[in-house]
Amino acid sequence: MEEINWLRVFAGLLLVLFIPGYTLIQAMFPRKGELDEEFDTLYRVTLGMAMSICIVIIVGFILGNPALGNAPSWGNSDDDKGYFQTFFVTASLLSLSILFFAAGWYRGAYPWTANIHPSLARAPPGIRIESELAVAGKYIPAELIELQGLKHDRDNVKRKLEEVESRKRSGSSVMKKYYERKEKTLLADLADIDSKMADLDQDLNRPGEGEGLSGDVVQEDSLDASDEEE
Repeated sequence: MEEINWLRVFAGLLLVLFIPGYTLIQAMFPRKGELDEEFDTLYRVTLGMAMSICIVIIVGFILGNPALGNAPSWGNSDDDKGYFQTFFVTASLLSLSILFFAAGWYRGAYPWTANIHPSLARAPPGIRIESELAVAGKYIPAELIELQGLKHDRDNVKRKLEEVESRKRSGSSVMKKYYERKEKTLLADLADIDSKMADLDQDLNRPGEGEGLSGDVVQEDSLDASDEEE
């Protein structure tokens, strides 16, 4: 009886059931907490497994298409068969995983890559941050990235509030009631974001008020205003 290579089995299960889908989810939703504030990691793992199964099925359909003809004799493949063989399935899944990982890194899903080299530091969409600012001891603090993301969300909520106020003034009585309810919801969201930003700023600025990495995030508007006055 042939001995089972458990390391190969484990690597195969990861490649089939987790890695391709997880890297795809990371590329699609690079910001921490973007899927869910409390169970973000659980959502990513679950969706990653589900998407991996879908990717494997699609790859299987493509490689198993008889129109592709016989496969070339590359690696451990059999040139008398089609492309639906271990070598080509593994190569396809690895290539897709690398592609999704590169896309996720480009969109800022892997801040830990700054540990390898500061030039690899990337920030998720909506977060304006310089590599030399983000990298402290060759890593990006998770609190700083979350604070930048909250600032981006706060700007979006404020923009929506301005739109609601303008439409409330020009709308009918029915629409005014609708926009009043929407305004209350947006104000509650804004208060929640401000509360989270205050907590994060307190954690990042423990050495002293206005100091630390978060000072460049929270005080950005005030610095711009002072530059304009000068």
